[in-house]
Amino acid sequence: MTGCDHACDNPAMRQTARFIEFTAIFLLLPLALAWQGEVMRRYVIPQLLIFAALCLWWLARDPRFDWRGLFAWPIAPGRCLRRIAVLLLAGGALLHPLALALGAEPFALAREQPWLWVAVLLFYPLLSALPQELVFRVFFFHRYRTLFASPVVLVCINAAVFALAHLQLGNGVALALSFLGGLLFAYTYLKTRSLVLVGLEHGLWGDWLFTLGYGPYFYGGYI
Repeated sequence: MTGCDHACDNPAMRQTARFIEFTAIFLLLPLALAWQGEVMRRYVIPQLLIFAALCLWWLARDPRFDWRGLFAWPIAPGRCLRRIAVLLLAGGALLHPLALALGAEPFALAREQPWLWVAVLLFYPLLSALPQELVFRVFFFHRYRTLFASPVVLVCINAAVFALAHLQLGNGVALALSFLGGLLFAYTYLKTRSLVLVGLEHGLWGDWLFTLGYGPYFYGGYI
């Protein structure tokens, strides 16, 4: 249990404190990072890993957090896996003409730098997708789900703050696609509470985006 929770025994005060905390972490912090622009864009991955480590530490201090959710796999995952596959096939197909319209070169990375492409396929899910899901799904849902009475509102707010976190990348494509992806990932986590499953879904979408040439929109080209 955090210090804030110890200090706020009154439920109304606790909710107010939790809302202030949510605003500071998921609204004000992304705006501050975006304001720094190019400076912070150089260190997107280190920022993410540090923040994920802090969220993990925060969860470790909360006795109400169920650690099994970090490693759980749904008991009957068939329907969820089918939904993920269908949406990936349908949405992935639509992303191809959009990439061409934006001037990207689909499959250029795989043709011209196959080893780099393979490295992206392997390491993006581990070093980017999984930490993002720890922060924006596991931590967010555990800490702030009580602020939003409706599951629909919870999913939409979660997708919005997920998109806002991409503001520092400096382009509308990242914002729009992150919001749509955030809706998918939030829904998956809401239904399954499985970090492994939602991390897999996120990783597959990210790998496909990089394969289609969307990399420059999501990665500043530094570390």
